[in-house]
Amino acid sequence: MTDKQITGENGEQIAKDYLVANGFTIRQTNWRQGHKELDIIAEKNNHIHIIEVRSLSSGFFQQPYQSIGKIKQRNLIAAADAYIQRYHLMQEVQIDVISIVFYGKEHVLEYIPNAVYPTA
Repeated sequence: MTDKQITGENGEQIAKDYLVANGFTIRQTNWRQGHKELDIIAEKNNHIHIIEVRSLSSGFFQQPYQSIGKIKQRNLIAAADAYIQRYHLMQEVQIDVISIVFYGKEHVLEYIPNAVYPTA
């Protein structure tokens, strides 16, 4: 496993722990539709939260959430739409981001609600 994969897996576990500690219920992780993937699907207060997790080791010049470009946003929206249709969801759905920067064994987590909006 590469360092990048280890960082990603550690980031996703930290994100899940954070969500559970803050009252979210994890519905699914690493849900796939074709080549698109949703990192975490969680629920809180009858809302569905699609959560993209971005993790980086320190030393980068940008925050992890800044690496979510237009193509990734479109893919997230398409995968979220597929998830909603597949499970016939009627709740409100939002796409959030959890950004994690590792500093050795320490980390800084930032939760960004409603980070990605579908556009017309």
